[in-house]
Amino acid sequence: MQPEETGGYLKEIKSFEGKFPIKILAGLELGLQSQGILLPFEEMDFFIYSVHTVPGRPDLKTLEDPWDIYLREATLAVDLIEKPGFLGHLDFLRRHIPYAKPPRSGPQMDQLLMKLVSCHVGLEVNTSGWMYGIGDPTPQSWVIERYLELGGRLLTIGSDSHRAYQVGSYNSQAVSLLCKLGVKEVFYCEKGSYVSHSIAEAR
Repeated sequence: MQPEETGGYLKEIKSFEGKFPIKILAGLELGLQSQGILLPFEEMDFFIYSVHTVPGRPDLKTLEDPWDIYLREATLAVDLIEKPGFLGHLDFLRRHIPYAKPPRSGPQMDQLLMKLVSCHVGLEVNTSGWMYGIGDPTPQSWVIERYLELGGRLLTIGSDSHRAYQVGSYNSQAVSLLCKLGVKEVFYCEKGSYVSHSIAEAR
């Protein structure tokens, strides 16, 4: 979706009001880079901010160990975020580079997670790792646990669905994992503000 197309999207969302027994919010996944971010003109309820590429390195999938480059870019890009939202699928490259080394704990990962905390940006627990057979969420549970240790609390669950039938896939696994980590609440955004939701009610 291009920024100029968001008007029609919001109009369609509004047309659903009162027709279903669930709350329907307007959100977008935005590609994020340290060189800039293009926000839509209209107001959205929330954003998923995802780093997919790095300037000057268009294909990270060719690298055996892309994590230093990727984490550095993500850390720089978070500084550009001005509206509430969540950093999406932090280690998503694992599902595209099956023989690459996974990201490791250390200063670079900590720097990114601390940047999220200081900038009041949340972290998405993306269930696509289960959907694509990796066996765990994106990011891995140790990354989520480290985010919590560093003072983070703004977690959300997303299915990264590209098809209607994928919406909500593996949410129960994500909820079970977060409960094991002692998480009591997850968040979403409505009208540009974070809203807490009891994880017990998300089961």
